[in-house]
Amino acid sequence: MKILIYLVITCLAALSPSVFAEPAIYRAEYVAEYQGLPVKAKATRELIKLDDQRYRLVSSAKSVLASVTESTEFELDDSDLSPVFYSYVREGLGKNKIESSRFDWRSGIVEHEGTTSELSPGTLDKLSYQYKLRADVAHAYASDNKQAVLEYTIADEEKRKQYRFRISGEEFMKTPIGELRAVRIDRIREDDERQTSLWLAVDLEFLLVKLIQKEKNRGFELNLKDATINGAPI
Repeated sequence: MKILIYLVITCLAALSPSVFAEPAIYRAEYVAEYQGLPVKAKATRELIKLDDQRYRLVSSAKSVLASVTESTEFELDDSDLSPVFYSYVREGLGKNKIESSRFDWRSGIVEHEGTTSELSPGTLDKLSYQYKLRADVAHAYASDNKQAVLEYTIADEEKRKQYRFRISGEEFMKTPIGELRAVRIDRIREDDERQTSLWLAVDLEFLLVKLIQKEKNRGFELNLKDATINGAPI
């Protein structure tokens, strides 16, 4: 179930090459399936504009076993993304979890649940990096750099982790909204026990179309069901 919850909430944002100039406001719905279990989850992702520079990205997933809500507020200034507040709430079967981080860029610290840690330039939270990843893939396509390797520093409470991704080519994929041209992105890991791949619609604001994760005898698949971008249905 942990892998189901983790992967449901890692649906990614819809972005355009001009994402930092004027991000596409969207809402996307997905269906998640877990290999070997008759469990399906409904997942949504929504980008909300709060003011001229601040946005909120909300990811939620719900099944008969558990629910997860993850959100991040961040500011955009030209090509810079600065997270402001991150929260994560998991409820249901198993251990419930509540987590939050507040980013104080003036003081150079991140406030966690009763603790603090140093904040270095470029650090992202566990959801805002997904927005930055989509922006970087869009920019790589705009500059015809389609073999880029992208790396991010992530604040996981007091810990800092490095996430790396590789652009791995294009495929045509059949979806409920028609056949789409999609770019494949692979997570680069130190070991090969877990493999994660995702596909983004090149001609639809790089919207997430599909995500697959495999780990030993377990697997997970996430598929786009429906979406609106800037208030218009796809």
